[in-house]
Amino acid sequence: MKKLDHAYALIIGVDNEQKTTQVLRDAQAIFDVLTNQELCGYKEENITLLLDKKATTESIIAAIDKYINKIDENSSFLLFYSGHGGYYEGRSYLLPYGATSESLILGEQLREKLSQMKSKRMIIMFDCCHSGGFFDGKDDVISQTISNNTAQNTLRKSEDLEGIAQEIDDEQGMVIIASSQAEELSWGDNNDDYSVLTTSFIEALNAKHKHFFADEYIRMVETVNYVFTRIPELIKTLKERSDIVKDQTPYANLQMNSDFVISYIPKNFKDKIVTNKFKIQTQQKAPLTSKSSNLESWERAEGNNLLLFVHGFSGESKDTFGNIPKMLQADSNFDGWAMKPLGYSPVVQPQLGKDIWGAILDVDKIAGFLKTSIKYKFKDYNRIAIVAHSLGGLMAQKAILGLDADHRNRISHLIMFGTPSNGIAPEVLAKQWNKKYSALSSEGDYITSLRKQWKDTFNHTYPFKLKVAASSEDEYVSVESCHKPFDETHCEIVDGKHLQMVKPDNEKDDVYALILNTLTGSKFFNQFTNKEEINLTLGKYDAVVKKLLPNKDDLDKRGLTQLIFALEGLERKNEVYEILNHHPMAKNNTDLMGIIAGRHKRDYLKTYSYKSSQLSRDYYSKALEISVENEAYSQIYYHAINLAFLSIVTDPETGKSEMKKYANQALEATEHCDDNLWKYATVAEANMYLGNLERAKEFYIKASTNIPIREKVSMHTNAYAGYVALTNKDEDEFTQFLKAQLLS
Repeated sequence: MKKLDHAYALIIGVDNEQKTTQVLRDAQAIFDVLTNQELCGYKEENITLLLDKKATTESIIAAIDKYINKIDENSSFLLFYSGHGGYYEGRSYLLPYGATSESLILGEQLREKLSQMKSKRMIIMFDCCHSGGFFDGKDDVISQTISNNTAQNTLRKSEDLEGIAQEIDDEQGMVIIASSQAEELSWGDNNDDYSVLTTSFIEALNAKHKHFFADEYIRMVETVNYVFTRIPELIKTLKERSDIVKDQTPYANLQMNSDFVISYIPKNFKDKIVTNKFKIQTQQKAPLTSKSSNLESWERAEGNNLLLFVHGFSGESKDTFGNIPKMLQADSNFDGWAMKPLGYSPVVQPQLGKDIWGAILDVDKIAGFLKTSIKYKFKDYNRIAIVAHSLGGLMAQKAILGLDADHRNRISHLIMFGTPSNGIAPEVLAKQWNKKYSALSSEGDYITSLRKQWKDTFNHTYPFKLKVAASSEDEYVSVESCHKPFDETHCEIVDGKHLQMVKPDNEKDDVYALILNTLTGSKFFNQFTNKEEINLTLGKYDAVVKKLLPNKDDLDKRGLTQLIFALEGLERKNEVYEILNHHPMAKNNTDLMGIIAGRHKRDYLKTYSYKSSQLSRDYYSKALEISVENEAYSQIYYHAINLAFLSIVTDPETGKSEMKKYANQALEATEHCDDNLWKYATVAEANMYLGNLERAKEFYIKASTNIPIREKVSMHTNAYAGYVALTNKDEDEFTQFLKAQLLS
């Protein structure tokens, strides 16, 4: 088997004669699996194993110094620590063998040492036998291991791995995993070989988590995701054996520049690697970049107060909120505010990729990181204001609920945009996503529990200022889901589709004005989103018609669109068709019809309303008919591919023949058009409907090369929903391809 020439590791197991052999077994097991040439491919001479009496302060520091001198930018470094730690005179520490208060390894000392390494691919793992929160000042006695339903080998509660992890985090090129949250214990069982963290990590190195082999490597992000999935399963098994076992949730901070390689996949899996002539770009080895390359941004650390931006799973930490941070920094009202993002570097993917929705596991993972950051990393800020987008708002709510009263009172503002606080309608999950995101159901345990906890905690009276913004243009999150859990006084309407709504063009845009006015305490007035748009969103159709209909001859395209929606809402269809057939701006305007059809399509995908689906089909069909008459080929393929999509999504049983008809019509039209990303996307989607999956892959790769993530997400939404409706498969080789290619 090939070996990883530049992979290094320091494995430490320190029991300090507590007779808990599992600590040493865990460290030895990690060493054994890394050096097993049928598995990971590490060179034994590149790994240092220090067990108990050999793991003194001097030997640990000497080993780190050795790697500082040896490791270069092409190297990876794994530090695995199994043992004990704690808090001494206000500083976190690790406990080497025989250490005194003068010879502890402090968190700040470890950070200083690690920062001297040239590697940008570092993973630090803390697997202590228990890691309860020592910051609470309690002196509880906790169990270290269990066997036959009885507690064995007790120690004083003194460990806080989150505190240590936060202290050594440099926010640049390091992945940190701790076995549990501060308020939890970490568990193992003497009837089993290893602790639950060590067990799950070894299983990941054995590729137990992989069903799709694009190359020969085990990578960082998939490993972390497996650990977070597997530990609760192992804890559930332990609970069945003993009533003293409690929940355990690992801690992770993924701040890194590339989804780097940890090891080779096991030798016996090599024949399962998927190969074809189209290489999936996101699964090729990511190039190394300098530690500072992804930090050239708007981040500002100075100030007594912190404005923290939390993005969703389709966003990126430095990009999601556009120019908002820089515009705020130019305002003298915010001279005392530091501004930071909380999230992933561009190459780091959550479990389901950079999708609009995400796994509940990811929501809880980032919420735990946010909560911990507020407690430790951001402990020196007097006030913290959170601006969140999409599922970032759910993470923020979850994190705030997890804070104790003192830390919660440091939250001064919470502003959420496009957050599905009331979850996703069950019918949407069933029809569009084939129940893939069922944990986010508005009727599911997760959302109902979150809403109950929020209501019980605050009862509509908040210790912070709250604003919740929705948009009628949001193609993914309904206004109801954004607003329903909150009083009307906290709810606002802004302009823009889901991914654009937090990217204002200037200071006059609603989203910026809402943030500015909320933070400064002034009154918010919609400037960009006009009154008619708000009334349409709120279902006040009479008010829109009353104002716009008398002036219909002078309306621009946007005004006409609003009038048409209002008339439809009042079921005044004849007047709608009168405008479309005779108004100078609307007559035969396929672009306007496409806008109206698209809005009904978005409403259908959010609500699965039969009325919305029929209106969307009607407008796309009328626009297609006119486009064919005028030989407007780019309009033909645009309307035809949308009709193909609607045919199969609205009626999977009988819509296949219509789907194929429209897909062929779209393909034929593209042959008359210049190349661009939407032509490529149309060719890809049409071939997918026609069963030509390899050609579909070819054109999805062409369409998604060097384009922003929001366009990729849009392509994936159509492709995934269409494919699931067509095949009723939400997890196979093609959906894996879509995820890897479009959600990266």
